[in-house]
Amino acid sequence: MLSQDITHYEIVIVGGGVAGLCAAAFCGDNFRILERNNEAGKKLLFAGSGQCNITHAGKISDFLTQYGNNQKARFVKPALFAFDNIAVTRFFAERGITLFEREDGKIFPQSMQSQEIRDALFKPIKEKILVNTTVKNVTKIQDGFLIETESSTFLSTKLILTTGGCSYPSTGSKGDGLKFAKSLGHKIITPQPALVPIIVQNFKFADSAGTSFLQTQIEIFRNKKRIYCCNGDVLLTHRGLSGPGILDLSRYIKPLDEIRISIIDAKSESEIFIGKKTLKNVLANSGIPLRFVIQLLHQLDVPLDLPAAETPREIRQQLKFVSFTVEQTGSWNEAMSTAGGVATDEINRYTMESRIVPNLFFAGEILDVDGNCGGYNIQFALASGKLAATSAQNLTY
Repeated sequence: MLSQDITHYEIVIVGGGVAGLCAAAFCGDNFRILERNNEAGKKLLFAGSGQCNITHAGKISDFLTQYGNNQKARFVKPALFAFDNIAVTRFFAERGITLFEREDGKIFPQSMQSQEIRDALFKPIKEKILVNTTVKNVTKIQDGFLIETESSTFLSTKLILTTGGCSYPSTGSKGDGLKFAKSLGHKIITPQPALVPIIVQNFKFADSAGTSFLQTQIEIFRNKKRIYCCNGDVLLTHRGLSGPGILDLSRYIKPLDEIRISIIDAKSESEIFIGKKTLKNVLANSGIPLRFVIQLLHQLDVPLDLPAAETPREIRQQLKFVSFTVEQTGSWNEAMSTAGGVATDEINRYTMESRIVPNLFFAGEILDVDGNCGGYNIQFALASGKLAATSAQNLTY
């Protein structure tokens, strides 16, 4: 028999991040959010460097290509289509938030302040959030779930786990939810940092940190075999490579992989190695940053006053792309998202309910879903949070 001092709610949400806060907006009245931090939505304040790119413009069907592979696309589709980017913008507009679309399609609050998005989610349900409440154990019982914290115990008929992954551990994302899911019988895909910069072995371009290459071809080779190829923006850092193109590919990159960044495409090659102008100036005029050009030519022992038409064949080949050997990917402290998590084949994609444990739901980064840069992770967190909550509200056994 349960103790009389156990507090009972219809729904308990563990984790007050973006997925949990959005779920709360659709949970009716008899619920509580249990949040380990002293405030909810702490990680959201870091989103988009504090500016909060909440979603992306365009057709919601185009979003399906942004989560890694066809299996992930199939899983996220019901949630995204039920609460798409248009519905998300309407949701925040109804809460007084003005949004705008940037030229690249990313959607931000007009204020460019993550705080505004957090408050729009947080304030309507702030009385339902129990902060400084760290969950220690979750147990399935006949009547629902026992949720034990450091100081109290809760009973819920339905449980929604929205504890996030392992990225930005300083915000409270320590992977606890994955432990609870595993204890309840769920398979966990080993978490790894996603949307992280790449640290390069013997990086020779630290002096060019801040240099960007827009929509350049990026190739990844493993054991001399090309495994990925795409176009994207690349940024040179003091330790290696970053930028949206690199961040999106980081989920696939491993130590000792080779990353090739195209410098000269086939079309412009015939226009570069001609005439009396110096190779340095021709390369710079073709759109390659001058600072990088000078450093690259120095490394190849090419005189800065070499006429472009006199460039040796070997140098021409070496200028087509720059190759980098991966030392390691960025750490959890740098990760914007988590790859891995609760295996999606054990989740009903139409309800976000566990296929293993009735009345157990998941949403957001705790799931093995990670999107590209551009607002896709927050969009999925919002959509899956709503789907989990509405399913929990409507589902009876």
